[in-house]
Amino acid sequence: MELSIAVAIMLVLLAMAVPSVLQSIHIFRLNSAATSLQNIMEITRFSAVRKNTEIALRQTTLNGQQLFYVDLNGTGAYANTDPSYLLPLDIEWNPAGAPAASTTNLASTQALASGDCIAFDARGVVSYATCGAGTQVVWFMSVGLLNNNDGYRAVTVTPMGQAKAWTASSAGSWGTM
Repeated sequence: MELSIAVAIMLVLLAMAVPSVLQSIHIFRLNSAATSLQNIMEITRFSAVRKNTEIALRQTTLNGQQLFYVDLNGTGAYANTDPSYLLPLDIEWNPAGAPAASTTNLASTQALASGDCIAFDARGVVSYATCGAGTQVVWFMSVGLLNNNDGYRAVTVTPMGQAKAWTASSAGSWGTM
């Protein structure tokens, strides 16, 4: 009898803890995706400086997943030797419900669309010759979990090449991570 009461108490406590643990896992996955995007941008920038040439971060779809890769050979096509980050299947790139980029209070913000790229020149600043938006913009990429309401994360890249991570609740505006 005592054992069944102890098991029942443990099950009730477990049922109360599971939602909190799941939410923590979701938040960790979102933060990890944003940090990985920021890291691949930094790898692109440092590669351009190290090789003293213009190098682009490009996006493509690989087996139904969003792939971000450093185009080291400058062909515009992914090679399996390129540094890359494959967005997990449950993470959505540029989710429809995310707050607008303009809520970051940055002027001339432009979302990175499918097929766009961000290039860095030999000085580590954003180059508009290869991936030209035409004018200097702050590039903006957001991610969110599919079918989940745990908020969104984003990464911006300024014309000077600085990458920064952002966070937003599902109903709020962007703030720094």
